[in-house]
Amino acid sequence: MDGGRSFGGHVREGRRAVSAEAAALIPLLDALRAAERAGAEALERWVASCRDPRLRGGLRVICARDRSHAALAEERLRALGGVPTATAGRELQAVCGVVADPDVSDRSKLALLIARLAGRVEGTLEHAVRTSEVDVETQAVLAAIGEDDLGSMRWLRAVHDALDGR
Repeated sequence: MDGGRSFGGHVREGRRAVSAEAAALIPLLDALRAAERAGAEALERWVASCRDPRLRGGLRVICARDRSHAALAEERLRALGGVPTATAGRELQAVCGVVADPDVSDRSKLALLIARLAGRVEGTLEHAVRTSEVDVETQAVLAAIGEDDLGSMRWLRAVHDALDGR
């Protein structure tokens, strides 16, 4: 990591020793990978049942971003010596179940996502970006993913308002 320089203690993760900072980033990257993958899978199922063409088109973009984010998080995770093992937590699985359910209205799904994501989009990733001093590549990946997520959130809010006639 970072030209082979050593930064503090090392921890065994997978098969090789990694720096203490990398060891701290690995669980975050793994959880992000799992969450983005679960979100993308739920969005794919929503797209299949979505009746509004504006919403469907935007959901396709967000789904592609989520898949890309999952792949990027896994790539950084592996580059830091980690092995992907995380799965989406129960709360996220429940939200994904609602989002994927064709019997739940598009407006209800939008409201659920907006309520769940409000405040969370900036939180964890922004903290990791601010506190990661050594691994600037992971810092840049997390910052860019955070910007994508903010854009998705703005779009979801705008579509929700448009569907409500605001």
